[in-house]
Amino acid sequence: MDGDHFFEKLRDHDPEAQKKLIQTFNPRIFLYFRNRIKGETYYEDLVQEVFSAFFCGLDQGKMAGTAWIGPFMFGIARRVLYNYFYKQRKNNEIQKKITLACEVSHDFTEAERLENQKLSEVLNRLIKGLPPIDRIILNAFYLQEREISEIADMTGRSKHYVSVRKERAIKKIRSEIFHKNLY
Repeated sequence: MDGDHFFEKLRDHDPEAQKKLIQTFNPRIFLYFRNRIKGETYYEDLVQEVFSAFFCGLDQGKMAGTAWIGPFMFGIARRVLYNYFYKQRKNNEIQKKITLACEVSHDFTEAERLENQKLSEVLNRLIKGLPPIDRIILNAFYLQEREISEIADMTGRSKHYVSVRKERAIKKIRSEIFHKNLY
């Protein structure tokens, strides 16, 4: 399949062309993220975000031809990586505030008590908005201090499923706090 024909098929949302593109770039983009982000991160989510932005950009006519697929794809990946680190920094700031709010201290000033109460109300509201399985997993992990394997046995799901749901629930809560400036 020549480049122009392939590009036209991509623009026409041909599933085979999309599959070929994903098979070609998925391992490369996965390694791009894995080599730049250390620790346990769900690289698949970041890769999926790149492909989603790529297809949106393709629909909006932001790409001229086949020669630009690679640079366009990795330009998106670079932007996704930047956003990831930006969100991590913001999440760390929020996490520090949560940690400070949760520390046991009897010397709270009235302002600190009100701030902790506001944070607690926001977190409770966000947790109540999660799907029931996510609430069960968060409750078991954080309040009952159960291991992932125990929660998996308790819910009848795989350890990977429980771990992914827990991380995505936390990510959703952080995202809501960050995007809506709830705290």
